Amino acid sequence: MNEPKDKPAKDADKIGFRPKRFWKEAAFAQTTEGFAVTLDGRPAKTPAGKTLALPNFALAAKVAAEWNAVGEVVEFNDMPLTRLAYAAIDRMGDTLEETLSEISRYAETDLLCYPADYPAELTARESAGWDPVLGWAEKELGLRFEQNLSIVHKPQPEATVAALKELVAQASTYERAGIMAATPLFGSVILALALFKGRVTGDEAHSLSRIGEAFQAETWGDDAEARARAEAHRAQAQSLEDWFKAFKV
Repeated sequence: MNEPKDKPAKDADKIGFRPKRFWKEAAFAQTTEGFAVTLDGRPAKTPAGKTLALPNFALAAKVAAEWNAVGEVVEFNDMPLTRLAYAAIDRMGDTLEETLSEISRYAETDLLCYPADYPAELTARESAGWDPVLGWAEKELGLRFEQNLSIVHKPQPEATVAALKELVAQASTYERAGIMAATPLFGSVILALALFKGRVTGDEAHSLSRIGEAFQAETWGDDAEARARAEAHRAQAQSLEDWFKAFKV
């Protein structure tokens, strides 16, 4: 039987929907799908209806802790690891080609490849922070990124883009979810990979991605709203560090 066209959307499909907490305890159990988060013994589900399962004990424990910390209603903005798990399970497995195309586009506009040419103090700060990471990427990952000081677009070497795509393709869906969240957060796939590989911490990646903003704030001052945005950015970077660290336990 056909459903009426004007049938109201389910609450779970509404933007900003915040379900009420209905469980007493979140835990996890090993299953054939991995370590599945449970709510009062029943498997938690992703928005697509799949089992909320993580690849290892450490990550499942962290995600279950987010569900135990929920108050009267679920605030998904306060559950960054759960959101990463949703992305890994519901999206990363079916969108590899789309993901590789997106990561290639980010490589062409990477923050670390477009340093400022003035003033001298800002240029020096960016060079001191970014050059070691660029050198690490070339030495350890085989990714030679070229910086561009002109206003004319300069494509990255084809070999670099190809090697980058291969590296991302070889990552697990859970690792890829973290990389694809970190890249737009920092405006840099290089910093995303540095965080993924443990070359930098979340705080360091945050600071390296905001050298220009920090310089402007020192020069012209900032306000409470700007400081709040910066702290939210830092918190996201720290959550991504937690996510990536769990793969190394």
